[in-house]
Amino acid sequence: MKFAKSAAAVCLLLAVAGCAGPSVAVTPDENLTVEQRAETPSASGAAAYGSQRVWASGLSVVVSAPRSLAPSETAIPKARRTAVFTITVYNGSKAPYRPSQLSVRATADGEPAAELVDSVQGLNGLAAAVAELPPGRDTQLQLAFAVPEAPVRMQLTIQPGGQGQDAPTVFEGQA
Repeated sequence: MKFAKSAAAVCLLLAVAGCAGPSVAVTPDENLTVEQRAETPSASGAAAYGSQRVWASGLSVVVSAPRSLAPSETAIPKARRTAVFTITVYNGSKAPYRPSQLSVRATADGEPAAELVDSVQGLNGLAAAVAELPPGRDTQLQLAFAVPEAPVRMQLTIQPGGQGQDAPTVFEGQA
């Protein structure tokens, strides 16, 4: 509930300020929970994991720090290790939103990282996010990407309306 109130306040602030930019960093506040905390972009302009990004539409996204997981034998594609992210989507707009509209692209050390589907471990991918998200509500998606065994620098590029529809925002960190 605090996440929803914070996101709504940010959206109101953006509307009052007249900021029509694609996504903005929210100022850090030590009193917020991890889900609410937003950090300033890194030198590359990317957001750190745990940061919140809000688009002019009112939709906001928080990407958790990844956790490493050994995929099952039935995972597609085959990989030795996956980086699993929790993406929290808050619909601060006035219309229902389909999380399956999200475009999420990942790179590991600059190379494309394939989304991994591992239904045995509950990782069914973005295509499984078919339920509409009503205004004022949030949802969490678990996405996994095939990565090398050694730690890598990962970037997740997210666009809420799909590729080419909204300005992208990039989250980055170690995985």
